[in-house]
Amino acid sequence: MSIPLYIINMQGCEERWYTTQTRLNNIGMEAERFNATVGKQLSETELQTWYCPSNNKKHYHRDLTLGEIGCYVSHMRIWQKMVDENISVCVVLEDDLFIQPHLNNVITAALELQHWDLIKLSDNRDFPFIDTATLQDGLTLGNYKKTPNGTQGYIISLEGAKKLLTRKPFYRPVDVDIQFHGEVGLQVVGIKPYPLAEDRNFESEIVNANTGTHSNRSTFLRNLKYRIRIYLQRREKTADLKKITADKSH
Repeated sequence: MSIPLYIINMQGCEERWYTTQTRLNNIGMEAERFNATVGKQLSETELQTWYCPSNNKKHYHRDLTLGEIGCYVSHMRIWQKMVDENISVCVVLEDDLFIQPHLNNVITAALELQHWDLIKLSDNRDFPFIDTATLQDGLTLGNYKKTPNGTQGYIISLEGAKKLLTRKPFYRPVDVDIQFHGEVGLQVVGIKPYPLAEDRNFESEIVNANTGTHSNRSTFLRNLKYRIRIYLQRREKTADLKKITADKSH
């Protein structure tokens, strides 16, 4: 089964697209460029459609930047494309990645699993798995209590896309919303060794295009409420591995 791969790339940053595309081509894989949304180019009406400032103040510890909003919109547009075109599974990549040759093996292994929504393909902090299952080609499937940060690369199912689209209008960064998996019943797992790693040789073009990095300024109460929510979420496992690997036990 061949599934689409999308590389999110901002207009004017074609070098990053060509570099990532070449790295994929070198391991025999192809991808489609997906034009990123630039947050500062969104109109006020568009911003109100995608982002909810009032919920942000109630449920997150700081305001989102235009860059974070644009990043989330880019991912959400891919999820909507999946729904509109009835795409059962796809791979979503950002454009600043080192790519290992076993990416194709990871995708093949993922397609033999069931009842998962999102599979993480990278983790800069290398959070440990809680439960594990052995897959083909020396790969290991696992769930988490601390969902890895970032959206550098993941495999997503149509059902997962539908669940994440219920977050519109959103009020947290996209990777933080994935960490709050329990709110929408999102089944999140990872496959190690991860086939992707962030290429830090590239500057963050999204940040540069949206006038700087975010501020960590917050009120004590706002920060405390968020910390309590994330603590409670991390008491739950991100997925039930027995259901995901059920067919493989026979």
